[in-house]
Amino acid sequence: MNRLTVTSALVALGLASSVGALRAAPEADAVAGRALVKRYADAIVGVELVVTVKFKMGDREMPPREQRIEVNGTVISAGGLTVTSLAQVDPQVQFDSIRSGQGGGRGPELVGTDFKEVKLRLADGSEVPAKFVLKDADLDLAFMAPDESAEGPKRSFPFVKLDEAVEGTVLGGYFYVARAPKILQRVPLIRATDISGIVEKPRRFYLLTEQSMGSPVFDPQGHVLGITVQHLASGRQIAIVLPAGDVAEMAKQAGAAAAK
Repeated sequence: MNRLTVTSALVALGLASSVGALRAAPEADAVAGRALVKRYADAIVGVELVVTVKFKMGDREMPPREQRIEVNGTVISAGGLTVTSLAQVDPQVQFDSIRSGQGGGRGPELVGTDFKEVKLRLADGSEVPAKFVLKDADLDLAFMAPDESAEGPKRSFPFVKLDEAVEGTVLGGYFYVARAPKILQRVPLIRATDISGIVEKPRRFYLLTEQSMGSPVFDPQGHVLGITVQHLASGRQIAIVLPAGDVAEMAKQAGAAAAK
């Protein structure tokens, strides 16, 4: 057997193994996953906004640039308060982290970001005008809320109850619920995942084998573990799950800000 034939055989074996692994998922997990999608898929929304990024080179300001962003967010109240990863919507967060990892240095400096045209894209495709109400760079959280000044009837949103939380355990089985990008019709996604490690300092967060930014993670019974965000340190970006209790604490401030 020549080298090409051996390589092709190995690739085919790998693909077959992957497909076999997917098909071999325990029926109990499949049932739990389908139930979670049915229960929570509508609480996963698209967060769409335009970010104006401002740079300067030395003392000279450069022309601002606009960037259109679309990410997943998790609705966490009946009023529509939504949380996502700040690093996903604010270029300043990643820019500052990278510069910190490089020890500063020369080049353009990002000096500010403005957010406009914020909206929530719901499961049925409808748009809800929204506003950016609070961000926390340390926890990598960004909160949006429906803009009550916009015309239209108020509605009650499907949401994830952060107070129905569960503590994570290493090698415990969980699921995340997310949505595909707009080009894939934002269909609901569900995937099994495991906790591979738990970091305790400076605060607790979970390391998972699979995750999706801005999306919630649940145990098979539907209790929320937390929200997937990024841990930024020394220029490195690591996906983590922030416990639901920490998100809930910030959500209180975000709710108060939205009310004002």
